[in-house]
Amino acid sequence: MSAAFDKTELARLLSEADAAGHRLTSASLAAPGSDAEAVETQHETLALNDWMAGGYKVAIRPDGTSIAAPMAHIVTASAEGTAVFERPVVDAVEVEICFILKTPLTPRGPDGYTRASVLEHVSEIRAGIEFLAHRLDHGSKSQAQVFLADRLGNAGYVLGETLDPALIAPELSYPLTVTADGEILFAGPGKHPFIDPVAAMLAFANTLTQPIAAGQIITTGSLCGPVSMPHNAEIVVSGVASFTVQVKSSAHPN
Repeated sequence: MSAAFDKTELARLLSEADAAGHRLTSASLAAPGSDAEAVETQHETLALNDWMAGGYKVAIRPDGTSIAAPMAHIVTASAEGTAVFERPVVDAVEVEICFILKTPLTPRGPDGYTRASVLEHVSEIRAGIEFLAHRLDHGSKSQAQVFLADRLGNAGYVLGETLDPALIAPELSYPLTVTADGEILFAGPGKHPFIDPVAAMLAFANTLTQPIAAGQIITTGSLCGPVSMPHNAEIVVSGVASFTVQVKSSAHPN
């Protein structure tokens, strides 16, 4: 008989894996039975570590459903676009477009939000870098609810420069180069995975059961996909945005 799901136990295991910089064997874990239980585990993990959520990463599954995870480690880059980002493990980098809420995003009821009405809650459109750290052996290919419980692999976020609102038009491509210590990790046109950078935020807004506070960050998908990187490196992003981030993985210092 498989072990019964326990959100506190799964949150503890994920937290220990995060701190130690190792990966759990996902097949051995008692998986949440639903997205709701996975989300409860996300928040249990934050509470267990006394982490505050400063925003959410949101996405759309192939079946059209919305999924999201809170982001707890958010660093704001300097005016020059520089930052230091340190976590026990950093496995991959994603360059993204994100939205800063100027007013709370609240459950809308049966009529829902439109693209225009959800953007009324946005004060700024910003560039961002999401860093990923997998606490599961198969990362995003792990059982769906376990990966959701693991906050979709999020390690944290670096918030960067303000972008021209014209850059959120659907079907755009973006000039983008990402390097690690001078080695090219990604070069070529970046494209949003959901065609429209607003699409995942709209889907998220229309499934809300609790308000999202003003000032929170909503990030909606990588322009380059997840790009594997060394644990410790100077990441330089150029093109649609400019960043220089010194990344340090404290569990893997060398």
